[in-house]
Amino acid sequence: MPDLKSMYENNVNIMEFFRKNSDDKNSNSIDAILTSYDLQSGSYTDSYEADKITDNFHINGQRVSISAQKIKEKLGEFIAGLIDNYDYTSVLEAGVGEATTMVPVVTKLKNQNAKLFGFDISASRIKYAKQFCKKYYKGQINFFVANLLNTPFEDNKFDIVYTIHAIEPNTNNCEQIVKELYRITNKYLILYEPSYELGNKETKDNIEKNKYIRNLKDIVENLNYKIVKYELAPLGTYSNQPAIMIIEKQQQRDTYIHTYIHTYIHTYIHTIARFAKAGCMKLMEDIIAKIAKNYTLLFRIYQY
Repeated sequence: MPDLKSMYENNVNIMEFFRKNSDDKNSNSIDAILTSYDLQSGSYTDSYEADKITDNFHINGQRVSISAQKIKEKLGEFIAGLIDNYDYTSVLEAGVGEATTMVPVVTKLKNQNAKLFGFDISASRIKYAKQFCKKYYKGQINFFVANLLNTPFEDNKFDIVYTIHAIEPNTNNCEQIVKELYRITNKYLILYEPSYELGNKETKDNIEKNKYIRNLKDIVENLNYKIVKYELAPLGTYSNQPAIMIIEKQQQRDTYIHTYIHTYIHTYIHTIARFAKAGCMKLMEDIIAKIAKNYTLLFRIYQY
C-alpha cells in the first residue's frame, strides 16, 4: 500500500495517482476525492492565515496579484450579493471544505437571522471548518458530514443552496449531484463551478488535465431546470475560471402542471373508452388528436 500522505507532501497529485491506478483514466472516483480532501485538510486554513499574495486570480478576466484573505473577502461579497437578490431564511453551502469561503459569505449577508448550514464529504475538513468558524465568525453555522450524491434531507429543505468548486472533480456524477442539490433546494440553487465553455485557455487545459466536469450547463438544460443566470464569474482562480449559474426551483409550477396533465389525460382516457365501446371511431380519433395537440402545448409550457 503506497504511503499517500508522503506522496501528498511530495506534491503528488493524489486524484491523478488514483486515476492512473484505476480502469477509468478519465474521471475521479469518490475514494480519490475523499482521500485527496482528507490529505489536504488544514491547508486552506493555513493558506488563509498566511495571507500570501498570489497572481493566480482574476478580476473581470484580468490576472491580478492579491492576498488570500482579500480574494476571499471579495468572493464572499460577490456570493452574498447573489443570495441577497432573493428572499431566504436558510442557506446551505454544499461541499463547504474548511469554511474559508463560507464565513466571508455569511458575514456579508443582509439577513443575519438566516439559519446557516454547511456539509462536506470529509470529516477532517469539517473539523477544520468548525475551528475556522469559531475563530472568525460570531454567529452559528451548523456543520456536518454528508455526500453530495445522497444528502440526508427532505425535499425543499433550504431556501438557497450554493456550491463553490464542489462539483468540479465529480466527473461522472455531475448529473446525480445536480439532481440531488435541486431536490433539497426550496428556491434557488447557485453553482460557482469551473466552466470549460467560458473559461480561458488555462482553464480548459486545467479541466482537461484534472478531469474536471465539462458539461454542467448541458446537464442542467437536459434536466429542464430553469437557468436564470449563466455567465463567467467576475472573479476567481485565473487558471480555473468559474461560471456562475443560478437555477430557480420550479416546484409549485411543476406540481400544478403535473397534476393538471394527469387529470386531463385521465379524463379523456375514460371518454375514449366509452366511445370505443359504443363503436364511435370517428369521435374517438378526434379526441385522440385533441389530446396529442394539447399535450404538446402543455409540454412546451412546462419546458418554458
